[in-house]
Amino acid sequence: MDETDGTGRTEVEGAVVPRTEIPTQPAVAALLGRAVHVADLGRQAVARGSRRVAESAARGEWVYKALTSIAPPSVPANDPWVLSIGALLGRHPRTPQLAHKALGLLDGFGAVHLGPDAVGFDGDEIAWEKVVEVRTRNAFEVMTTQALEQEVDRIRQFLPPVPGRKWLVMRAAEALATVMLAALEAGSVDRPLDLVEVPVEIVHKGMLGRQRVLLGGLFAVSGLVVVAPAADSLVATARQHGVPVTTGRPLAAVKPDRADRVGMLRDRTDAVAVLLARLQRDDDGAV
Repeated sequence: MDETDGTGRTEVEGAVVPRTEIPTQPAVAALLGRAVHVADLGRQAVARGSRRVAESAARGEWVYKALTSIAPPSVPANDPWVLSIGALLGRHPRTPQLAHKALGLLDGFGAVHLGPDAVGFDGDEIAWEKVVEVRTRNAFEVMTTQALEQEVDRIRQFLPPVPGRKWLVMRAAEALATVMLAALEAGSVDRPLDLVEVPVEIVHKGMLGRQRVLLGGLFAVSGLVVVAPAADSLVATARQHGVPVTTGRPLAAVKPDRADRVGMLRDRTDAVAVLLARLQRDDDGAV
């Protein structure tokens, strides 16, 4: 998360996000089937690399299972809903008991907050009555390997000294890379990622009525690509509150042609797979 006035982040206190039971409605079942398909695509992307890279896919299986265990929000949102790195780690079977209290802090690094009363990213929630505009960003422009490397470096410095910190840092980085990998591969196979617009900018009223912009981070962008109904819900909820949804300005002045974009997407997918394997290799060396 970032804001235009550079005021910094809001720390989120609390423990594990409550686990949500998965409804059995056909729509949800279809979503979970799609999520499993996306997981398979992500593993296929990883398998294109070395054997070591392929092995990392199996180790990241917990991320896919955690994603599919979180029921999507209604469209528009009727109840508070959260997709976050902390929520995913809370579903890891080996999360140390003493580390559970720190999971809420990870929401400040990567989270999507959505509900009938408020919306936000990365630990900051804005009441809908204060939201002026929601802007979309092109997923292809935002989801770069450079952005992932910067986020991984930042997460290493994010958590304070807490029990199980090293384990949490590695799993959080693994979760971020795995979700981004699934989003990239879904875009390359299911729908062109360069045509996917994700609602990740919230223009809202700050103090003294000045407008501020809340930006969703890399996890928020990737999560909204993988869990597409959440992006639909955010847009529908904004419109329900009379908030306009617009397309943000392109980050690049000149767009590459279609063939170049396909090649760039494939390169990014492979690069993220390699980075994920490297993170896991470093984790092995630290044990």
